[in-house]
Amino acid sequence: MSIRTHAAAPQEVDASTLGVEVYARLRRDLIAGHLQPGERLRFRQLSAAYGIGIAPLREALSRLVSEHLVHFEGHRGYTVAPMSLEDLYDLCALRTELSCKALRQSIERGDADWEAEILAALHRLERSAIPGSVTDRKVADEWEQRHDRFHRSLIAACNSPWLLHFCDALSDHFQRYRRAVIVEISGSAELTAKIREQHRSIAEAAVDRNAELATDILARHFQGSVEIVARNYQAITRSVTAVKPEKVAG
Repeated sequence: MSIRTHAAAPQEVDASTLGVEVYARLRRDLIAGHLQPGERLRFRQLSAAYGIGIAPLREALSRLVSEHLVHFEGHRGYTVAPMSLEDLYDLCALRTELSCKALRQSIERGDADWEAEILAALHRLERSAIPGSVTDRKVADEWEQRHDRFHRSLIAACNSPWLLHFCDALSDHFQRYRRAVIVEISGSAELTAKIREQHRSIAEAAVDRNAELATDILARHFQGSVEIVARNYQAITRSVTAVKPEKVAG
């Protein structure tokens, strides 16, 4: 992967600006699973893959360490954060608790614009295809973006920037797990229909201001996702183990 450069001299390019750019690109690849859990992140390979220098790479990786998407160990350097069933269950429990709290507050405080955004996001999500293979990156990216927009719309009116921040962070971390089994979902018509029905039911309950029903369905929706990942966890770990340590997503 490379970045097109303009005619401007290299010294005119702010290293901090480049750091922000590569941070965003690395973050997307980490969340999407294009960089494998436990994989070493070597500066030379990353520099070639992302078309960027060492200084902005170091800045980007430091930011990603603070977000727990990348680990740093003195003797190993930077590695992609690992995945585990223990982490999955811990992540889902906290995500469920905070998201349900944010949804309750949004139902209480949301206005007509909030309702409209939920319905618009649901419509776009329902019209998005679920990827049918692990190579369907473009399809997977679009589905994830629309899925994130829908879930974000549900809690957008909670009036708590910190609550939204933590919900977003937990959602991003869970996406790493969901990406690994998205093909399993698309391969089951019954499962796909169930997930879409849950999305619609959550939206309808939220717009109807039925907090008890909306949060109950949302919690079951999250738990169902965890069960899918857990059932396929061994396949995920085998896939990760098969990846060579030197591999870097381009």
